[in-house]
Amino acid sequence: MPPIFKALITISVWVLFIKGLLGVVLGCVIVAKASMAGETPPLVGAAISIVGVAALILACVGAWLRQKV
Repeated sequence: MPPIFKALITISVWVLFIKGLLGVVLGCVIVAKASMAGETPPLVGAAISIVGVAALILACVGAWLRQKV
């Protein structure tokens, strides 16, 4: 397989990894700010965290597939 495919997979894995980390951190910040203010945490914080975790899982799958290529 040409090396360009490995490079594309590597870039995709890094993008998913960074998106996942930012999503989890941002979701936690939103929930923490709402909790500190005495409000109920918004559903957006949980949704962003779930999307972040899904991106991290997809990054792991992409890294596994890159290793197989």
